Order: sequence, then C-alpha cells, then structure tokens
Amino acid sequence: MKHDNYEARFGRYFNFEKNFWDAPRRLGFLDLYQIGELCCEPGYEVKTHPQTVYEITYVISGSGTSTIDGEVVPLRAGDVLINAPGHQHALQADEQDILRYNFMGFCFNEQADERYRSLIEQYRFPWRLSATGGEILLPFMRCMDELYSQGEYSHDLLRNYCEQIVILAVRQWLNVKTGDSYSAGRASAAASVYRVIRYVEDNLYQLGSIQDIANRLGYSYTYISHLFRERTGTTLQNYIAYKKIENAVQLLRYGGLSSTQIASMLGYESVQSFSKSFRRVMGVTPTHYLAGIQETLRESPAEQIQHTEE
Repeated sequence: MKHDNYEARFGRYFNFEKNFWDAPRRLGFLDLYQIGELCCEPGYEVKTHPQTVYEITYVISGSGTSTIDGEVVPLRAGDVLINAPGHQHALQADEQDILRYNFMGFCFNEQADERYRSLIEQYRFPWRLSATGGEILLPFMRCMDELYSQGEYSHDLLRNYCEQIVILAVRQWLNVKTGDSYSAGRASAAASVYRVIRYVEDNLYQLGSIQDIANRLGYSYTYISHLFRERTGTTLQNYIAYKKIENAVQLLRYGGLSSTQIASMLGYESVQSFSKSFRRVMGVTPTHYLAGIQETLRESPAEQIQHTEE
C-alpha cells in the first residue's frame, strides 16, 4: 500500500513514514517495503488501490472503515487489520472522528523457511483482530524510533521489532480463533502461577477482574490469589498494576499519547485512577514523569554525564 501514490497530503494532521520500495530492507525472514504512522482528519480517505505487499495496520485511536474487495470493515482503537497482495483496499476516517494508525508493508523472503509455514499461511487472506490493545503498538513505536535515530545496532533492533509485530499479530489471531483455554489441568503450583503470568501479559489491554481471570483459567479466586502471593511475594492485583504501569511508561516514552488515551487503553476507569496508580508505582505522576523525560532530552550530553556522576 503506497500511501504516497494516493491523493496529496490534504486531510492529514501528520504522516511519518519510511519507504523502501526501490530497495526493500532485509530484516530477518521479511523484507520491509514501508512503515509509518498516519493521523487523518475526520472524513479523510485513502482511495481504493491494489494491494501489492502484505500489510499490518494497527489503529492507535479514533474510528473509521476499511474496504477490502468491496467489503466494508469497521475500525476502532486497538484493532489490527491484515491485508494480503492481490486485494483491492481503501480506508476512511469517520466523518466525526480523527483516525490515527500505524502501518507496515512487507513480504516474506527465503529465510521464512519451514519453521514459518503456519505463520505465513495466516497472512494469505485479509482478516481483522478487534480491540487487541497495545501489544503491537510498542514495537511499532520502537521501529519508528530506530529508523529516525539510526543509532548503533539500529538494524538489528529494527529486525527484532518488525518480526515481533508480524508474529504477535498472528499469535493473537490464533488465540482468538482457538479460544486458547490456558487449561489448568494437572499443573504444578509453579506452572499454575506461570500460566497466570502468561495470561496477564498476553491480555494486559483487555483484562477483567481477578475473578474473571480465575474463571478464564479454571481456578477458584481464593486458590489463585493465595497461590500467587505465596509463590511471588506480591498479590496478583499488585502484579497487574505493575505490568500496566510498566507498559504505560513505554507508551509515554515512545507513543506521543496523552494520559487519557493511555488510561483508556489499559482499562482504567478514569485518568485520575491511572495517575494515582502511576504515582504509586513510579513515585511521580505521568505528567511529571513525561516532563522529566523531555528535560533529559533537552540536556546536552555533557550535562547528562554530570547528572549521572552526581
């Protein structure tokens, strides 16, 4: 999907992208053709065009529609849209909403050998994964950071992040299709705690209550709460809070997202409850934390060294 070939820049609030159409970037088992982020004004439309590469689109915020071979698919924040070569594609922001999304165009290369056969099969037809949260957002952000900063080992990090995006999308899609039961079975106590940790990390952006988690995994609320604290030294509620703030820190650093947006993505009832939880873990509010990052970026390297020595 070559965004530059459709319509001029009108209707876009901003557009950051890197294109490698003439010389695709070899990144592990995939060749990268295009990656970027687009923020559209209400009603903005990417006209119908032929899809020439595989494409992953992640909706950061707002709402709109995607049209693939004439079929209209609604889009909202957290959705992942997969498209494949050979299809006709269009995209439009809703008339009353701003649409912001990441996109990545790629093809599999010869390094995508037998190990990746089942992965590649999942990309051979278009599909949508609804309201997944931010698992794919962070590697997208880090990709853009590495492409623009071009620091040492940027190529290696870029390869890791792009492969992570491709794999995460499919893993989440397969979990939804199979119902991934995380069955408790005859698991040992240690394995049971690991299953809880895995479930929390895989579903951080759409977690329910601890009772919901216990039901989903086939445990009683009392059993899993007691076992988790006994084995880890902290409560499951505290662990979830820590993991959410850990992700919030990354979104603040790389995402250009507001506290309100992050609070909503992570399932907080309000931005106030998010700020309170953030301060409990980090010692400062999200606003003060972000201000500290920006202040550090404004300092010269010599000033940063001096502060480190102090």
